Amino acid sequence: MRLVRERRGQFIVIAALLISIMIVSVSTVIYGTVTYFKYERWEEYLTIVDSVRTATNNLLQIRLANYSQIGSPPNPPPTLRDNLNQWIGDVRKAYPGFGVDLSYSLASGVKSAFGMTLNYNLGLARRWYQSTSFSAANATFNLNIASVGLTGYNFTADSFLKVTIRDAVWYGGSNSVSIYLTVDREGPEPVLSLLKSNFVVVKASNVTQSNFTLRRYYSSTFNSFIYEVQINSISALPSSVELTIHDGRGMRVISASIPRSS
Repeated sequence: MRLVRERRGQFIVIAALLISIMIVSVSTVIYGTVTYFKYERWEEYLTIVDSVRTATNNLLQIRLANYSQIGSPPNPPPTLRDNLNQWIGDVRKAYPGFGVDLSYSLASGVKSAFGMTLNYNLGLARRWYQSTSFSAANATFNLNIASVGLTGYNFTADSFLKVTIRDAVWYGGSNSVSIYLTVDREGPEPVLSLLKSNFVVVKASNVTQSNFTLRRYYSSTFNSFIYEVQINSISALPSSVELTIHDGRGMRVISASIPRSS
């Protein structure tokens, strides 16, 4: 009788042990599956955030490039606002079922950026025909993804191109004018890849010049990499010099200065 009871007790213990092992095994599998699923979903959401942010920055660059190609109206046209409204609709259509919602606020008024004071109107700012000239765009975005509960993700998109004429000198002995300038983009960081073809218009005393050379080097005088534009066959001190520059993104800046005699 005692032997039967002992065997029955051992069976209960073994059965309980097996059930415990099964519960632990199933829990491990379920936990691993859920963890993997969450990880994979978050990777997908992070990809959406990164794609939207990158494409938004690219759109801002394109709009600034287009804006910088026109003349100098008193106020910038509302092209940036119109394009961003269309972009918001495109983003929603691109990710159906995710509940992606993108909103924006255009920079307005005086703001400090890139070591300068910029005056934005409808997200755009521009100052030309000075020794330090620039074209700029700025907008702040808010991104929500309802399907994952992501709300209030903010990022700022900036585009910027600045041309600074550090010096302009007329050398009477060689009948030439040398213009020393630096070019910077958002960061700010120097633009070091410009070619002669990027200098689309070079003027001296409002006369377009085709006889000029370009070189880039590090200048200890200005403690920076500079571009030197040398205009040849200039027999008298020009009243002004003017440069129109395009960078690789198509953004344009017109900078001007009054040269001095060497």
